[in-house]
Amino acid sequence: MSQKSRWHAGVRHAAVAVVYALGYLLLRQVSWSHWILFAGYRYSVLLLVPYRFWPALVVGEMGPVAYASLSCLDTFGWVWSGLMFVPPLAMAMPIVKFGRDRLGMIPAHGPVRLATVLACAVVVSAIWTSAYLVTLSTAEVPANFPPINYGVDGARWFIGNYLGVLTVAPLVLLVWQGRAKGATRWPDALKRVLHSSLAMETAAFVLPALALLVWLGLDASSEGSRSIARMVMFLPVVWLALRHGWHGAAIGGTMGSVAVAVTMPHLYDTSTLQAEVFVAFATSTMLLFGGRIAALHQQNGAHHKRDRQSFELAWRMQAHCEAQLRQSARGLERVSETVQATDELLLDQLLRRRGHLDDTRELRRRTMVTREQLFQLLDSLYPVSLREQGLRAALRQGGIARALDAHRIGYWCDTQGSIHRLSPSLQLTLHRMVSEGVSHLCATHGVQNVSVHLRSGERGAFRWVVVRIEAKFADDPTHRIDGIPLVQQLAATGLGIDAVKTRAALYEGITHIRHKAHGECISALLREPKACPPEWVAAVEHATWPIPS
Repeated sequence: MSQKSRWHAGVRHAAVAVVYALGYLLLRQVSWSHWILFAGYRYSVLLLVPYRFWPALVVGEMGPVAYASLSCLDTFGWVWSGLMFVPPLAMAMPIVKFGRDRLGMIPAHGPVRLATVLACAVVVSAIWTSAYLVTLSTAEVPANFPPINYGVDGARWFIGNYLGVLTVAPLVLLVWQGRAKGATRWPDALKRVLHSSLAMETAAFVLPALALLVWLGLDASSEGSRSIARMVMFLPVVWLALRHGWHGAAIGGTMGSVAVAVTMPHLYDTSTLQAEVFVAFATSTMLLFGGRIAALHQQNGAHHKRDRQSFELAWRMQAHCEAQLRQSARGLERVSETVQATDELLLDQLLRRRGHLDDTRELRRRTMVTREQLFQLLDSLYPVSLREQGLRAALRQGGIARALDAHRIGYWCDTQGSIHRLSPSLQLTLHRMVSEGVSHLCATHGVQNVSVHLRSGERGAFRWVVVRIEAKFADDPTHRIDGIPLVQQLAATGLGIDAVKTRAALYEGITHIRHKAHGECISALLREPKACPPEWVAAVEHATWPIPS
């Protein structure tokens, strides 16, 4: 390492030591035995600061500790002063390092493990309390000083350390996690936080409620009323935890702890200690409960992501299948053109040789039948009117209308909304759903007329469309159409209502069948993102087709 690099490293370590010492001194001014905020500050720093700066942290804490030790040297003696030189930060380092390295308290990727964080906080608080009691036992107290109750002092310092950790550490972890996973700049991160529902609910509901409880606690005429007001202060913690997981519990716990501390009438108040025990228990429980809620939300998000990936895979497979059908349709169209040219050539040769039209009438009729069959097959593979004129024209004038008219079944189609803005894949799916539904109704019932209704709109990030197929039964229920020719004419699969449900499920739709007095109705609601899934296969219309020789 060069001299310049050593100099920069030394400056960084010195800056860390100075900043830590200033923060320690600042929080020490607003801390007491019931509420040791600098314990939470100390624990939070150990959780997040890299190991290479830990020696600088120890040096930074030794400054304030040495000042307190030397200033009370004449009062409590050399032994007490010597033990006070040991920085509590160094005592907690092995526990925190074990939690970070072995237990994964703060993983590089994924949520913070709050159970491990709280468990280490309990152990660290116990270590600091034990060190305080050992140091207190060596103090030289005056003869007229009241006897020391180590049990009460130990309980006071333990709950003070632990509540200080609960007040500071979860909030620091919340800010750190939001900064690490959010915007790259602090103004953007702050703007995002201020516009979040958590910030709005905290400002609109939690702050006024805690302010009212603090006012009631300070203005209470009896200790019982003050205690009740303090106990109620944990309710915002529960509410925020239920709403926002451990993020809400962190903010609610900090605010509840501050509210309890504000209502403290004097320094060593037993009722305040009891309320702080209750708030510490409630905050710890809600943090664990909120962590579990956050984990469930993450799992739900992972399931939703997998579901979305499954839908995208299904869309991709559908696009592949439809592309193959389009290819077959275009190839069949070329075959039809070749057959038509061949027929014209044969008829022209016959006319030239024989010169009589009567001999070619049957050939012309068969030629027209062949062309019609080829067109029906071509339209069944990929509807020509859908490709050229859109879904409205395909439903009103395409193969469905022609097939029903050939069987003397009344047909009517009504569309409303921005049908043309739906993706080509969804339009083709709707056309095939209508074909399947009409084929099913006409094959299972005697149908007099059929009506199709389409409604489309937008909501949020999705476009939705409702398709409804209504059939009015004929007076003679035995008058049914043979399913096989109609299936071929409508380009249906013949699978009936199952085919309609399957195609609807591809777009998160649910199919309903409603029986009426004189008919039956099939309806489905489908939706797709406005950012439509990409067309996985290039349009076949732009492909190069070989000309048959």
